[in-house]
Amino acid sequence: MSKTHPANDLERNVWLQLGFRDAEAHFLKAELVLRLARRIKSLGLTQQQAAIRIGATQPELSKILRGRFSEVSMERLMRFLAALGHRIEIKVGTAGRSKGDIVVSGGRKRAA
Repeated sequence: MSKTHPANDLERNVWLQLGFRDAEAHFLKAELVLRLARRIKSLGLTQQQAAIRIGATQPELSKILRGRFSEVSMERLMRFLAALGHRIEIKVGTAGRSKGDIVVSGGRKRAA
């Protein structure tokens, strides 16, 4: 995955632009929700069918997919993705520079 300039991070992360304290977490959660929506679509599931598979209610899933996911933990979103067949992998290591970063691999997006 290519490294980006911090200015590019600011352009991609609307929460960072708005000055949110937890901008990186919001960005990562949004990426997970985007992947969740894509997976549901690729499997041809209705929201009701997907909700049953992931252990949520349809209204809860609908709320998440409409962007209201601030109260949902990253861990729960990752469990939802795993329930739909995604492999979740977390790696921890030194960044080799003064500031580390968080990457959602398998895609093109990187947290600020």
